[in-house]
Formats: sequence, C-alpha cells, structure tokens
Amino acid sequence: MSIDKEASLIKRIQRQGDRRAAEELISAHYREIYAFAFRQTGDMDAAMDLTQEVFLAVLQSIHRYDPKKAGFRTWLYRIASHKLADLFRSPAYRFRQKTVPLEELTLPANGSPEEQWLDAEELRQLQRHIAELPDELQSILRLRFYGEKNFREIAEILSLPEGTVKTRYYAAIRTLRKEAGES
Repeated sequence: MSIDKEASLIKRIQRQGDRRAAEELISAHYREIYAFAFRQTGDMDAAMDLTQEVFLAVLQSIHRYDPKKAGFRTWLYRIASHKLADLFRSPAYRFRQKTVPLEELTLPANGSPEEQWLDAEELRQLQRHIAELPDELQSILRLRFYGEKNFREIAEILSLPEGTVKTRYYAAIRTLRKEAGES
C-alpha cells in the first residue's frame, strides 16, 4: 500500500470513523503483524489473539496518531511491541510456558528426535531468559530477532537514538550469553 493511500485511510478513520477504511488499513498490515507475533509466540492462537489486540489498540488510539512523529508502520510496531511485552509479562503466559504438554511442542523437522528436543528446549530457555529482561531490552531483542528490524528501524519504532539501541542490544546479548552459560 502506498504511503498516500495509507494516509488517506487514516484521515478517513480519524475524521469520520470510516469502517471500510479501517478494514482496508488493517487488511494491509494484518499478515505482517501476525507473522511478527507468531515468530515470538510460536503459537497460532496466541499470535492471532495478539494481532487482534494490536489492531483494537490501533483503532482505539488512531485519533492520537500523528504522522509527523512517526510513520504508521513504526507506530504499529511500537504498539505490537508493547502488547507482546504485556503478554510475556503476564502470569498466565509464564504459567503456560512452564506447563506446555510434550505433544504441543513444535520441533524442527531435521535431526534426530533427541537433537530436535534439545533444539526446542534451548529455544524455550532463550524465550524464558528474554522474558526476564527489562521491557526496553525485550523490545529491542524481539524487534531484532523476530521482527527482523535493523538498528535504525528499531530506534525509530522505540523513539530512541540508534546508539542507545545498539548499546542496549549488545548488553542484552551479553546478559543472555551469561544466563545461557549458567543454565
């Protein structure tokens, strides 16, 4: 979708509450935000729920969106990052992560069953370690790992200087390496 078309839809939603414009705007970004959520949760239902929460939040706060402060995709990812942080902080999510039945684990398709189990367990441990980091570090790592964003894009999404993003990213990586060494 072109930036002009997107801006037109946003104005129609802001001024008139245009439902069709809202549907078109959401449709244009739905898959991208769903994929971002799915890469982090690994759970189709959780990703779908989270994507819907993101777009509900977008529609509830779109009257406050200011294109002079950030592009729409940047603003959208900022909302998605906050919703993901809320999810990973929630007691229900933490409990579920500790009690996932074996049959629900998604294992990689290559390697022996033992290697697949170890890979899945390592991924779960990494996700647990990330969830224990402060929110600002989690957001940076999640946008980098799962959103495949570069440092400049992350800085824009989080309204931080690029140097700060890099410093926090590398500090988070050092923390994760330290945690992995202790596990």
